[in-house]
Amino acid sequence: MSANQHQKAGNMVYETARLLPVASQEPSKPERRRALPIVLASLLLTASLAQGAPAGGSNHPFRVIDKRGKLVGYTVTENMVAREINGVWVSFYVHPTDPDGIFDSDAIYLNYLTTDCSGTAYVTHYSTFCEGTRVGPKLYYPADQQMLTPLSLRVAHGNGQLDACQPASNISGSYGVAATVDISTFGLETPFTATQ
Repeated sequence: MSANQHQKAGNMVYETARLLPVASQEPSKPERRRALPIVLASLLLTASLAQGAPAGGSNHPFRVIDKRGKLVGYTVTENMVAREINGVWVSFYVHPTDPDGIFDSDAIYLNYLTTDCSGTAYVTHYSTFCEGTRVGPKLYYPADQQMLTPLSLRVAHGNGQLDACQPASNISGSYGVAATVDISTFGLETPFTATQ
C-alpha cells in the first residue's frame, strides 16, 4: 500500500470518527445505531485498502500478455511490468508503439569502481524491483544491490557503441552489477494486453 493510499484511508477514518458524537456527550440510541454501520464500513474499507485489494473483490494482480498469450510481466504501474529474469525480479516499461513492445532508452550509464572504466560495470538500483533499462536489443538490470562510490562511468548505446570513459561524481549510491538479457529471448509479439 502506497503512502498516498495510507493517507487516504487514514483521512476517511478520521472524517468518519469526527462526525461521531463526542464521548462527553451522551448520544441517543438512534444516533448510536446510525454511527455503528459507518464505523464498520470505514474499518472494512481501511482493511481492504491495507491489503491492496483491487476493486471487484479480486486479489489477483493484472498480467500483461502478448499477442499469443505469453506472459510479458505483472503490472507495477499502467506502463511498467515486472518479470523474473534469471532469478531476479526486474521491472521495465512497456511501450505500445515500439515494435518490440518494450521502451528503448537507447543509452545507459555504466559505472565502474576504477578510474579507467575497467572491471565490473554497475547500474543504479533504487527500487524494490531491479530497474530494467532497454538499450537496443539488451535489457540492462542490476543483479544485486550494494552501496558503492563509482570512480568512472561511460555511456552504452543501443547500437553497441561505448562512449569515452569519464570521471564519476564520487558520490556514494545504491548500485548493482550490470546484468543483461537479449529481449528477443522473451519471444514476445505485440500487441500487449492486460488481463487478470
